[in-house]
Amino acid sequence: MARILVISHEPEAAPAVMGRLLEERGHELQLHVVLSDPASPDLRYPDPAGFDAVVAFGSFFSVHDPAARAWVEPEIALIRTLLDAQQPYLGVCFGGQLLAEALGGHVERAPQDEREVGLVSFDDDSALPFPAGPWFTWHEDRVVVPDEVEVMAHNGRAVQCFRQGVAVGTQFHPEADAELISSWIRIGPDHVPSHTTGKRLVEEVESHRSELERNCDGLLDWFLRDVAGIHS
Repeated sequence: MARILVISHEPEAAPAVMGRLLEERGHELQLHVVLSDPASPDLRYPDPAGFDAVVAFGSFFSVHDPAARAWVEPEIALIRTLLDAQQPYLGVCFGGQLLAEALGGHVERAPQDEREVGLVSFDDDSALPFPAGPWFTWHEDRVVVPDEVEVMAHNGRAVQCFRQGVAVGTQFHPEADAELISSWIRIGPDHVPSHTTGKRLVEEVESHRSELERNCDGLLDWFLRDVAGIHS
């Protein structure tokens, strides 16, 4: 059994499918929510030395949002500490964007026609250790990583997965299910693009539920075993 520190940035940015799959494997999760009270971000992170891996999830904020930098910068500093200590880290969407900045890259606003909300697949031009799709994604920003960082998956619009040693970042949301996405739509309906609807997004994810969960399971298997050296 591994101990895994799970960082959610808002209560609604929950571990969802990934959290359940980790617990089903017998791992112990400790959840730290940064913005339970948005007026007072909780930066008292548990000591990562007491954990076998750290997994950080999404946020309704942008990494480059000036209003968020007061709590974003301490988390980037935490990630740099993990990198220095060779502590396994998996950053999902916003968590991956934080990793990109910690590695010396940056996050930029995606062009309007390249912002992704819905199901995506990756360009299948290399042997991936996890499925090329479908995956659910919801992002208006995208990462630019340094040349020395390994880009593992992309789709022409954005880097979708990258790795540096025992640290992995994704732009997509392997944890997402219909319930989680429904909560995001309730909070941010104005972020649903005009080419779709909230109802359609939920229906698409529900219709691919088994496949999306199986893909998340495959990604977790790879990260735990091959990246973090954790055997279930």
